[in-house]
Amino acid sequence: MSKDEKFEVKRVREAFILFEHKEGSRLLDPRDVHTVVRSLGVNPTAAQLGVVLDQLLVLTAESDSSLISMEHFETVVAAFLVQQEAVLYREDYSTLIRAFRTFDQEGKGWIEVETLRSVMGMKGEVMGEDELSRMVSFAGGGQGRVYYEDYAQKLAQSGRTI
Repeated sequence: MSKDEKFEVKRVREAFILFEHKEGSRLLDPRDVHTVVRSLGVNPTAAQLGVVLDQLLVLTAESDSSLISMEHFETVVAAFLVQQEAVLYREDYSTLIRAFRTFDQEGKGWIEVETLRSVMGMKGEVMGEDELSRMVSFAGGGQGRVYYEDYAQKLAQSGRTI
């Protein structure tokens, strides 16, 4: 096992323990896989998460339980993080600002929440209503506006490697 894989296994284990099905069980509900993976500071697509989940479900099918063991989770997710590192981590602050400015033609420093919802709900990898609501809440979209410089700062500094 490489140094990078050892580091990732440790990170994955710590995240897994925070979300395990019952404290001390060393098992995880498959519905929580996306949450645990994203808590590691990466931003995989739904397709990437689907591949990880499929691999985990194949390994889980060999056992009596419908829950995912910590050992299987560590193996699959650590390997995934090492292999996909370059494409998983979020963009830095300046890249995010450039993206948000495309929706702020007048240079007001904010965009309408509905504009953000519309774009995120229809372009690229479509987000569900629950994800959109959480995103707007995190963005501080009070009064119908998202001040994107603050939001980009939160995204860039929310514990993710840039």
